[in-house]
Amino acid sequence: MTLWKEIGIYDLIQLSKITYTVNSRVMGGALYFWDETSHTFHTPYGMITPTLLDVAAITGLSPLGEEILTTTRSTTGVKYAIDISSTTYQSFILNNRGQDGEPVSDNEHIAFLLYWLSGVIFCARNIQVEIAYVPLAVMLAEGKKLCLAKLFLARLYLTLDWITAHMRKKKRITNADGPVWFFQLWLSAIFESELQPRSTQKSLTNSVIAGQRLLNLVFPDRLMPSHDKMKHFFRAFYYLPEKDHNVNLTPFANCQTGSEWLTQSLTPAGVTQKESIIIWSQFLTPQLLFARFPGENDLRTAVYMPNVVSR
Repeated sequence: MTLWKEIGIYDLIQLSKITYTVNSRVMGGALYFWDETSHTFHTPYGMITPTLLDVAAITGLSPLGEEILTTTRSTTGVKYAIDISSTTYQSFILNNRGQDGEPVSDNEHIAFLLYWLSGVIFCARNIQVEIAYVPLAVMLAEGKKLCLAKLFLARLYLTLDWITAHMRKKKRITNADGPVWFFQLWLSAIFESELQPRSTQKSLTNSVIAGQRLLNLVFPDRLMPSHDKMKHFFRAFYYLPEKDHNVNLTPFANCQTGSEWLTQSLTPAGVTQKESIIIWSQFLTPQLLFARFPGENDLRTAVYMPNVVSR
């Protein structure tokens, strides 16, 4: 647990414990406005998009740390024994679990992180443990401080590209490869004033990230056919912000919850940590995000343009 806090993934792991219901109609209605070139949504109000600031506020992931490239590797030289003979989730867990009552071994820790990355964070499309994530799981288990936030956002952008491409071709989408769950939480933050508390509230101990609050909110269950629900959310997105001035297109511009580096005042008298300045420069600087995992052959990138959505 201490290690997870040191490398910045503790809050996200805790958030992973809360289940949620996918609302494909909300996301589908919004994706009609997605532009693959700039990775932004075009609304009458202007461009909006998930940013590194949104990732930090919802998941607690910092934009600092070593950039994750296809060549990023563990430097310890230690060999680990992870059983990947079967990559279905149930078999993988059974093959790599330790003995009850014994301390968690390095191998078991890596296996847990591999499962977490595959099934919870990046949501592998084949619904099984993704072997390409092994080097990343190893480095996290070794305590390497990686910039997981940029890889996470890049994968989200490319996932939205993939979904919209299938929507244009009217192809059936049964499963998407990427953190689509985060996209739903980001939409929940924008429409938070219109959401309802979920019937069963779930809380996280000592969690200060916005993701916990958003996972305890749901879109109203409107009594209409499924195709009409998508039309409803399409119109809601189209008429932003004319429809409801309570809708917040920049929900974390003045973040009040989260890590100190996120909530600290940026006024000249309030900035006491150089780290905060560096972090905010990452939030606001246009850049290329790398979207491939260590060990993969080709390198995919996604453009990050927070300047076009500034208010």
